[in-house]
Amino acid sequence: MKFEIDTERLVLKVLNKQSADKVLEFYLRNRNIFERYEPVIGDDFYTIPHQRKVLEFEYQSIMKLSMLRYWIFEKGNPNQIIGTVSFRNIVKPIYESCTVGYKMDRYFVNMGYCSEALSATIPAITNELGIHRFEALILPDNEPSIHMIQKLGFKYEGILRDKIIIRGERLDHCMYAYLADN
Repeated sequence: MKFEIDTERLVLKVLNKQSADKVLEFYLRNRNIFERYEPVIGDDFYTIPHQRKVLEFEYQSIMKLSMLRYWIFEKGNPNQIIGTVSFRNIVKPIYESCTVGYKMDRYFVNMGYCSEALSATIPAITNELGIHRFEALILPDNEPSIHMIQKLGFKYEGILRDKIIIRGERLDHCMYAYLADN
């Protein structure tokens, strides 16, 4: 599995716990946006020790090929994370599927960076891990995310009722899927 992928404008990297300060800075800079769409787990989420633990857990999961997360950097600026794309719940061999997640820094949305990152990573994961089905769960009112995922070829499959607890409330999510052979 590649731990670094270059695109035209980006460098996508797997990070380890030594990068906890960069990850924390990214989350703090975008806290009020991310918390609208994702659960925050633990009272200490916005601390370096917590981010170190998460990065270590994710790194171990990457080594087991059960998940993969790339942190997004602009070429020429290797010190500031501008986004992330992740592939969780990697299940092989029967299902050959995973769940796609992504988030972008508030100052780097609508620049095509997330699409560029996913367009580079989905084929790599298909080729290297044999993943066929990529699923994205999106809140029904998150129109920018829905628009982006549809542009990449994901198809709407329906509503998953009461799927994820966010801000203490169980919320419906739209299911979109991309099939690698289409």
